[in-house]
Amino acid sequence: MVKIIVVFIGLYVAQVWALEGVSQVTLKNGLNIIVKTDKRAPVFISQLWYKVGSSNEKRPLTGVSHMLEHMMFKGTSDYKTGDFSKIIARNGGRENAFTSKDYTAYYQTMHKSKLALALKMEADRMRHLQLSSDEFEKERKVVIEERRLRIEDNPNAKVAEHLNLISFAKKGAYHAPVIGFQEDIEGYKLSDLRTWYETYYAPNNATLVVVGDVDAEEVIALARQYFGAYKSSANIDNIDNPSITQTGQSHVLKLKAELPFSILSFPVPSLKTATDKHRAYALNMLAFVLDNGLSKTLVREQQIASSIGVGYGLYDKYDTLLTLSFIPAKGVSDEVVLSAIKTQVAELIKKPTVIEAELLRTKIQLEANFVFEQDHIGTQSYYLGMLATVGLGIETLFSYVDKMRVVSAEDIAQVAKQYLHFSAANSVVLIPQGD
Repeated sequence: MVKIIVVFIGLYVAQVWALEGVSQVTLKNGLNIIVKTDKRAPVFISQLWYKVGSSNEKRPLTGVSHMLEHMMFKGTSDYKTGDFSKIIARNGGRENAFTSKDYTAYYQTMHKSKLALALKMEADRMRHLQLSSDEFEKERKVVIEERRLRIEDNPNAKVAEHLNLISFAKKGAYHAPVIGFQEDIEGYKLSDLRTWYETYYAPNNATLVVVGDVDAEEVIALARQYFGAYKSSANIDNIDNPSITQTGQSHVLKLKAELPFSILSFPVPSLKTATDKHRAYALNMLAFVLDNGLSKTLVREQQIASSIGVGYGLYDKYDTLLTLSFIPAKGVSDEVVLSAIKTQVAELIKKPTVIEAELLRTKIQLEANFVFEQDHIGTQSYYLGMLATVGLGIETLFSYVDKMRVVSAEDIAQVAKQYLHFSAANSVVLIPQGD
């Protein structure tokens, strides 16, 4: 049960949600703050999440959110280039950042006595980043090399990137890779990053999450001290740019690779976009059951595939994909594996009871994994920040196990029948080429 307490303190008027030990407030400037106390170790993790990622981007600025993430470590008016990381390390902490489709986040893990330091430095770079041409050109080369290693020299990643290109229309979200297209990376101007920073890096577009051996009132007071004077921004471009899914696209890529690889996508709603939320949880369970069941049947028993993977973007902000990928066993064609997959799915739809045992195992595994993950402050903070940022609400985290527990075999069969239309699936097949 959620208990709501209205709080009036100085610079903010907010609601505190006493939900599973979580406090949530919003400063008057719009900064969302989430605190979860976990005193099992004398440490904390602080994360600052911004509502901006590759889903906000269009050509020729694909990857600009990721590029700005790199530049956020290049100094402010108070700290020189590299000082942020050096100071955190000198105080026994670790820090990093990540960019995704729907968000960008920065985090520090430190001893509980260093909370003020972490918040002070993170607040400083929210509004006082210094962007220099020299550092920008250096980092551009780093990002180009990162793209080469992660995508250009990784045939399976290249295939996955191509799948998004054909599964999502150009003018909608999720078409472009998070790192961006190389042509766009090479064409950024420093002014592009400055505009992006000034548009999206503001308190009313951010969520501060602190989890660990901390006191919620102290975190809120420090956040008020370091972030409270910043004004909210009226320039944030938060107009939705929903994904536009496509079907029936099929491509073959011939790349230098050791093994063949195939991947298919089926357009589906995410939890955020589903009109019936239970169907989203059923899709999530379908992905887990297929991943486990197909691996058992086709990899270990029939040995016609060396690996099979099924994925689903439950927490994506916009309509997403259910993906199915596989590597055929040596001497086995893609067609043989795909035919076997279709047979398994058809049997599931026709007779849902065939997955009852697998479904029970999966539920036990999911619940155990959830409990284990909550032992880690990094995982706790990730889900709290991510859910708040994509607009699902932090209560989604604590209802996850219950929602998955009530999914039935019939529910799974229904969503499989509704969404797994192989004749309309998008697909990319990798055919290995020699040197």
